[in-house]
Parts: sequence; structure tokens; C-alpha cells
Amino acid sequence: MRKNIALTALLLMFIFSIASVANAMVLSSEYIYEAKAEIAVNSQGTANVSFRIVGTSIMDVLGAKTIIIQEKAPGSSQWSAVATYNSSSYPSMLKKNASVHISNISYSGAKSGYSYRAKVYFYAEKGGYETVEYIAD
Repeated sequence: MRKNIALTALLLMFIFSIASVANAMVLSSEYIYEAKAEIAVNSQGTANVSFRIVGTSIMDVLGAKTIIIQEKAPGSSQWSAVATYNSSSYPSMLKKNASVHISNISYSGAKSGYSYRAKVYFYAEKGGYETVEYIAD
């Protein structure tokens, strides 16, 4: 009986240790610990995209390289790009020597009844680099 209890306890410990390792790999990478973006459209026709990225340490460069605003007409299943923002034209999208960067971009041209989403290409650099795509809708 004690042998079965000990074996069951050992098996449970093994299962839980695998689950915690799998979660760690999903939540973080070598350069980016966490990245998230949100989009909100107001009644004045402005779509605001806000984002937050956390590096695994202080990064040489951290932020978003590109943000693409897309719209979908009522009844349609197709997304169409309506605006693209690049860090070369909007330097506030990237921050140097930081472990956290929070910023936002606004698109004024949103149409009533349309759906909007943003594709955010997060970027972290320290020796090497990493880019991660995130879709906020």
C-alpha cells in the first residue's frame, strides 16, 4: 500500500514539474519576457493601440518595430491594412537601454460599424534579437 502511495506521489510530482517547465517556455523567451497590445476605437473615429513589452533584462533596444492597423467591413471576413506605423518614422515605438517599454499609437480614420485590429511586431535586442507578432483585436 505504501509503495502505491509513494509511486503515485512521485508520478504527480513528475507531471507538475513538466507542466511548470512548459508554462515557462510559453510565457518567456531569451529576450522577451512578456508582450501585450490592445486596441480601442472611440466614437470620434480614433483607434488607439497601446502596447507593453517586458524584456528578460535591460535590453539595448526594446519595443515595437511595426504596427499595422487593419479593418474589416461589416459582413466581410477579409481584413485590410489601413495604416502602417514603423519605428523609423515613430521613434517612440522603441526605447533604448530599458527592461520595460509602454507606448501607444493612434489612427484617426476608423469607420462606424467596422471592426479593427492591430498587428504588433515586438522587438528586443541585446547581442542577438527577437521579433514576435501579436494580434490585438
